[in-house]
Amino acid sequence: MNSFLVFLLVTFILFQRIRNSMSLTGMRLNVPRAVRAGHSVTLGCEYDLEGAPLYSVKWYREYVEFYRYVPKEEPPIRVFPLQGIQVDVSVSNSKNLTLLSVGRDISGQFQCEVSADAPLFHTQLLSAPMTVAVVPVGVPLVLVDKSGLEQGRPLIATCHAPPSHPAGNVTFFVNDEKVPGYTSETTTSTPDQLEERTARLELTGVGGSWEPLRIRCEATLFRLYRANSIEVEVKPDTPQPASVLLLETTSKGNAIFRIKIPQVIWIYVFKLLVKLNLS
Repeated sequence: MNSFLVFLLVTFILFQRIRNSMSLTGMRLNVPRAVRAGHSVTLGCEYDLEGAPLYSVKWYREYVEFYRYVPKEEPPIRVFPLQGIQVDVSVSNSKNLTLLSVGRDISGQFQCEVSADAPLFHTQLLSAPMTVAVVPVGVPLVLVDKSGLEQGRPLIATCHAPPSHPAGNVTFFVNDEKVPGYTSETTTSTPDQLEERTARLELTGVGGSWEPLRIRCEATLFRLYRANSIEVEVKPDTPQPASVLLLETTSKGNAIFRIKIPQVIWIYVFKLLVKLNLS
């Protein structure tokens, strides 16, 4: 075996040993799922090079690079213009990146790419979503419509969440029990380009003589906002006496009228008869 082949073999063995002993592992992103518009946010990129030197760390938004850290360069930090993104260079480094006064237009996927230096040049890229949210002001409003109960229609509760971006999530509670959903929802846009969600809940089988209901709704937006509406208590109406005049149909198809005396009238008549007998 000539010396050149020996050299290649030794180089290959050394390269494999280096590759097995030094690699890029344990990479993890610390990107908040949501952040308030106008606030600053710090993004983290954790990694373990296992003894290998760092070549570069790059940050992207939707795969467009806007930040680069290369320790061999002077200065090590380079920032590339990207609309809506302002990097605080004074506190950013190889593992942390701070963005100032973020706007909702930068919501999307953020990627961190880490590369080891020679001879391995291992590279790994991870991605995570971040939403810049406009948090609602105020509390949701719940309205209850029971006008259709006497006709056998359902009780209708409507929850209006305050405007936000994106639209908030709505949850109904009846007698402090969480309702696992609602009948329908609509989302409308406001003049300042926010979204307002309205949810509708229909409760059937609550007409007649029923127990009072306490209805409220809760609006949430990620972990940034949570608020409850004022609770509305819906009390049953006094049951109405049965109709005195009923229309029935005989077996021959002829319509006849029958008199149906309500129970309260029978009680009154019974008491009157007892009084007359005693007198």
